[in-house]
Amino acid sequence: MSEFNKFEEISDSLKQYLMLNYEIVKLQATERASVIGSSLVSSLVVGISAFLFVFTLSIGLGFYLSALLGDAYSGFAIIAAFYFLLAVVLFIGRKKIIEKPLRDKIIKKLLEN
Repeated sequence: MSEFNKFEEISDSLKQYLMLNYEIVKLQATERASVIGSSLVSSLVVGISAFLFVFTLSIGLGFYLSALLGDAYSGFAIIAAFYFLLAVVLFIGRKKIIEKPLRDKIIKKLLEN
């Protein structure tokens, strides 16, 4: 009977160990998800603010250039051409400029302790 009791103790200890490891993994996954989620939301808020700034600045610059050039559309055409060129550059270099740094940042956040 003594050996059977020891086996039960070992079995109970193993169950407790496995349950604690499961809880630790669950808590770590929750922490990582919350860090990534909060980082995503804060980046989104900053991104929206930056977009609104650039948008209003572009409108103001469009009006300013139109006034300098003497017609109602030239300034806006110049601004549109600038954004078109920017989009082409970003499209051509999207893997190097956007995808790789973003992927590296996500992996870094996932593997952070």
